[in-house]
Amino acid sequence: MKKFVVVTLLLFLIGNVEAINPPTKSFTFILTRLENIKLKRSARFIAGDTNQWVLDFRNGSKITYTITGRVGNNPMCGLTAKDNLGDVCAICVSKLSGDNVEIELKYSTKTFRYYGYIQR
Repeated sequence: MKKFVVVTLLLFLIGNVEAINPPTKSFTFILTRLENIKLKRSARFIAGDTNQWVLDFRNGSKITYTITGRVGNNPMCGLTAKDNLGDVCAICVSKLSGDNVEIELKYSTKTFRYYGYIQR
């Protein structure tokens, strides 16, 4: 009986590991424009349930954003972050029509608005 209880408890714990530590969900956005300028090569913005988001320009350059704070209930907007260059910015990913998105990176002196779509 003791072995049965131990095995049952072990199976229960293994089955609930995912409930305790749910898998993180990330999204990849393909960015095609900066403001009204078409990008020569589309960039990738990877964001989600992690504290590290990445803007990959696909030319060897990447900016990594470490999320330092959140304001409000929207998990994709109202974020403050520090990039790997040491600058602080606010991040907001907004859904437009269909799969289209706007990604705003607002620094103290400049705001960058990228447009693109979610990769499915």
